[in-house]
Amino acid sequence: MGAVLYTIVVFPLVQIIELCYLFVYRIFSNPVIALFGVSLAVSVLTLPLYFRAEKWQQAEREAQKRLAPKVAKIKAVFSGDLRYMVLSAYYRQNHYHPVYAMRNTFSLLIQIPFFIAAYSYLSRLEVLQGSSFLFIRDLGAPDALLPAGAGTAAINILPIAMTAINCISGAIYTRGLAAKDKIQIYGTALVFLALLYNSPSGLALYWTMNNIFSLLKNILVKSKHTKRYVYGILFAGTVFLDIYVLFFHHGYLPKRLFTIAVFSSVFLVPLFTKLLSLAARKFDKKLQRLTGEVMSENTRGYILTLAILFLIAGLVIPGSLIASAVEEFSFIESYTSSFPFILHTLLQAAGIFLFWPICIYLLFPCGTRRVLSLFMTVLSFGAFFNVFLANENFGFLTNTLVFSEPKSFAAGSKGAYLANLAILSASTALVLYLIFKKKKALLFSFRIIVLASLFCYGILNIIKIQDRYAALQDWREDDNTGVGTACYTLSKTGKNVVLIMLDAAVSGYVPYIFEERPELASAFLGFTWYPNCVSFAGHTLVGAPPIYGGYEYTPEEINRRDSVPLAEKHKEAYLLLPRIFSEAGYSVTVTDPPFDNFRMSNLGIFAGYPQIHAKNVAKKYGSYWLNTRPGMRIQGVNIAGLLRNNLIRFSIFKMAPLPVRSFIYDDGDWLTTAHLRGGNSPKDGLTGTIISDYAFMDLLPELTAFTGAGNTYTAIYSSLPHSSAFLQAPDYIPSGNITGYGKGPLAADSRYHVNIASFLLLEKFFRFLKDEGVYDNSRIILVSDHGRGHSNYNGNIALPDGSHLQSYHSLLMVKDFNASGTLETGNSFMTNGDTIFFALKDIVEDPVNPFTNQPLQARKSGGVNITTIGALSSYQHTKYKYSIGKDQWLRVSGNIFDPANWKKVEP
Repeated sequence: MGAVLYTIVVFPLVQIIELCYLFVYRIFSNPVIALFGVSLAVSVLTLPLYFRAEKWQQAEREAQKRLAPKVAKIKAVFSGDLRYMVLSAYYRQNHYHPVYAMRNTFSLLIQIPFFIAAYSYLSRLEVLQGSSFLFIRDLGAPDALLPAGAGTAAINILPIAMTAINCISGAIYTRGLAAKDKIQIYGTALVFLALLYNSPSGLALYWTMNNIFSLLKNILVKSKHTKRYVYGILFAGTVFLDIYVLFFHHGYLPKRLFTIAVFSSVFLVPLFTKLLSLAARKFDKKLQRLTGEVMSENTRGYILTLAILFLIAGLVIPGSLIASAVEEFSFIESYTSSFPFILHTLLQAAGIFLFWPICIYLLFPCGTRRVLSLFMTVLSFGAFFNVFLANENFGFLTNTLVFSEPKSFAAGSKGAYLANLAILSASTALVLYLIFKKKKALLFSFRIIVLASLFCYGILNIIKIQDRYAALQDWREDDNTGVGTACYTLSKTGKNVVLIMLDAAVSGYVPYIFEERPELASAFLGFTWYPNCVSFAGHTLVGAPPIYGGYEYTPEEINRRDSVPLAEKHKEAYLLLPRIFSEAGYSVTVTDPPFDNFRMSNLGIFAGYPQIHAKNVAKKYGSYWLNTRPGMRIQGVNIAGLLRNNLIRFSIFKMAPLPVRSFIYDDGDWLTTAHLRGGNSPKDGLTGTIISDYAFMDLLPELTAFTGAGNTYTAIYSSLPHSSAFLQAPDYIPSGNITGYGKGPLAADSRYHVNIASFLLLEKFFRFLKDEGVYDNSRIILVSDHGRGHSNYNGNIALPDGSHLQSYHSLLMVKDFNASGTLETGNSFMTNGDTIFFALKDIVEDPVNPFTNQPLQARKSGGVNITTIGALSSYQHTKYKYSIGKDQWLRVSGNIFDPANWKKVEP
């Protein structure tokens, strides 16, 4: 129960503190100035609450002063139940209730959640550990400034100074007030002294600054020109910050201009205040028509609006994301199901969009409430349209919430920005029209319809997640007992065709890998590398079927054959090579077939083919691999923690206008401070999935057995290159403490790390095959379904849609039977759809698709059409076709490194 209350009440305040800290830290790059900035920001943001609390407390003091003489007489004359009855009657006559005395404690109640939020965040803020400030040696520990006798005992001065300032501020505030008010102030100061005495000095420094600002606030409150002084201070501070950010800071210019715009909004405070006051007087009656002409109806409309925002952020967006790739968000650390992440995000959304907005709403008078209701209505309309209409292709999203094709603000589509802003302007105009044209019933009905639709949409996503999760349980079961029976059997005397699909391996990395590790050349004897090769999409769902089924299963051809269900066409693609090889007398083994992302490695497609040995093994050996390496201590990324903290930020990302999204994404850091203390962002760290993927490839020799006769076809799938993590160079192994990042121009690229690690593990496997005498009689094909990301390697050109070649730069390397010699380069125009021809060459003459009876032929004369669609799962498509827009196609032919050979097309 405590965790639920913390998530609803405190978590939203922690987010405010973290955003303020990050904001100031990125301007000044100083943890202490960031602390001051957080204290100032929180003090300014809570000023309206404190001013409102002061009005309540003053009203309570005046009421008690007015009633005190008569109350004293009643207490002197009456006693017992009769005194209670007379006092109650007197209070009723004067419209007063004893519970109103709680208004005197409201300023204290405001401090409590902010104190808990600050303590929760700052006491764990790693960037403060070891940082110093003036005479404070370590902001992450108590200051211990005054030695106290022998030994290590010392007195912490900062909490005492904090308390002294608090008492001075209280003395000014309580001048002329009753003794009980003074006792409350001084008692509170002593409580905070006890709580913070042994706390990190950074937290004590933050609260000291809060008390200094409180002291200034109390001095200003006692003056005759409070508003003028406050505005003057804010004006001067804003001018200083604007000048500093514009002329002395060297960050990304659009972000600096955005920051200046935020700061400079202070200049408009007087104008906004006057306009608001004018609007309140002129349109007060019209504003009441937001949902009704009485306050209760206005409140009902406000709560419905908040409920819409709550469902969008807490259920619809996280549910849709997880439903699009259930495998990515299941079996994470101690969580088997993804539902805890949705529930946690739902609670966070309840705090951000229900609890605090309702609390703020109830604190203020009717005029402010109507303005809040209007603002939240406009916000909910905008969020709704942004979520469902404002889409931009950022590529696929990993379970660490990192996009494969992120775009900066400058790289975004200006046309899409303008269209999005036009839609938001239209939605705002619609709200104002409904308000001022007395369409209260229509607005109320719209809210109810949207709320019901969002709820139903969220429940449908929950059902989809549950169905797909059930299908994943057997596949993701981690085997801690060992390798057991071999998964693959190769022939020592016959022919072996080995197809290894390296998910998201990037062909452009190959020359850098072999340059850094030249010894790889002796392990890859007989291979030909085809750098001029593309995939047909930037993700597995659309990019993998052509590998296994050829050109009949490219996105264009799949959509052309629109009388066959999409799932059935996928099934055909993954069964094509196993069927042809088994009918040719080969022993067939298939592991972890990437059959549709929403049901990864679905073995049900092989149920009617007992001669095909299909199993899922790639995710089973992580624990075994770690346990058999006792010297390896790995503390990877806490993916569950990332999702619990950042899923709500992804929701806000989707609710935000297009021009703002790149700033919220923050290059995958989601405006968090987890990466500030040196090192790399958590998005580039180890995860349990990466360890399992690495373990599988490392154990390939142990998973392989041999037979004396017959021919074999083996299809292996590895998702190690699909990950993003820094590994320990020069061997690129998982490590919890990276001390070396390798050498070369891509050493700082986490995607390069997992790619070179894959090649080093393949080297180990190939040398094992050579030692067993099965390398020469094996045809080995290395291929990827797509590339990923944007790295600075030669040839990674920009494409007409703003993406880069790397997303479609498919790996293709082939070693034929008895091939030898050093690694060669083939410059012919290729696609990963050519894989089947390498696999079947000289084995099956004139091969035919067993499902369509069409000859297997390459269809790339004059070029190929690839799709830039970013959808992940089949439920986002129709039953028979991919849902690909007319503007989501590119055509390429010839040299893929020549930008002139790429163009936008409509197939």
